[in-house]
Amino acid sequence: MSVVTLSAPGIPDALIDGSADAHGMILRGLSGWLTTPVAKVDVSERLSGDGAHDVQAAQILYSARTVTIEYRLLADTADDRQQVLDMQTHLRMFLHRSTRIRVQDGGHDLYCEGYVDSIDSEQSVQNVNWQFLAGQMSIVCTRPELLSTLSRGCQLQCASLEDGSGGLSYYPQEDFLATGWEGDPNNSVSVLFDTLEGDDGLHYPLTYYLDDDETSASNTGVVTNNGSSRAYPVFRVHGPMPDGVDLEFPGTGLRLCTSLPVYAGSPLILDSRTRTASVNGVDVSETLLDRGFPIVPPQGGLSVLLRTVGNGWIDIESHDTYM
Repeated sequence: MSVVTLSAPGIPDALIDGSADAHGMILRGLSGWLTTPVAKVDVSERLSGDGAHDVQAAQILYSARTVTIEYRLLADTADDRQQVLDMQTHLRMFLHRSTRIRVQDGGHDLYCEGYVDSIDSEQSVQNVNWQFLAGQMSIVCTRPELLSTLSRGCQLQCASLEDGSGGLSYYPQEDFLATGWEGDPNNSVSVLFDTLEGDDGLHYPLTYYLDDDETSASNTGVVTNNGSSRAYPVFRVHGPMPDGVDLEFPGTGLRLCTSLPVYAGSPLILDSRTRTASVNGVDVSETLLDRGFPIVPPQGGLSVLLRTVGNGWIDIESHDTYM
């Protein structure tokens, strides 16, 4: 059975339970969650011939999603009318607030965000055997996609001029010694070096600087989407990146680039859904040189390459997405 959790800033979460042993706030029904929102497609009928003109895939869009929660408020004791009214007051606290509705159903744990459109209660005759109140709450989710509570993503590290740009660094073993010669070629005495410091070239066997328990930073990554609809990743760019940021998405022909310097403590947010760039809440989209905002295809992945040299990094966040 489903478990619905409502959350909003500044107030406690409200858990509406649909399981067999539920008490307090009990889930009676949930509509608009597994259904598809109304399509926003204008169809032009053919003047000559059957049917209508073809619709391109980019024109198939959907309206906001309306989710209706039917609930029953049941007191812990038969005559505790005040507890029932307190639970109803708790639900009314979600008015005037951006509300997240999270539904845990089987193996799915998804959420959608919107606002409370209405709360309706059944004003029935008081039950002398047990105090309860039934009603329903309608929530309009302006973004109709259902997103997984568990986020998916990766972190990309800028290539550094000091540490190299992704090549290998070799360090000699402590017990390894080398020899050289002095004098004339083919008529010289071999000399044993006490240290390899300052010597040129590579010495074998090679040893790697990275320990087994460390994780190597990378400027490439893959973001996945196990949902049924396209996902819109968000890129949080952390400085310092004095020359801006340059992201490439191999295989898509898309590129996301800006020359705006990114400073430590003031991350640049690149939102693929709104196709905007912002810093500290200020829109800086006009600084974008390339606007190739990507999507993550359903049941697929998106490759990302960070071409910027610097000391910053990028956190990429996405979610399994369902319509």
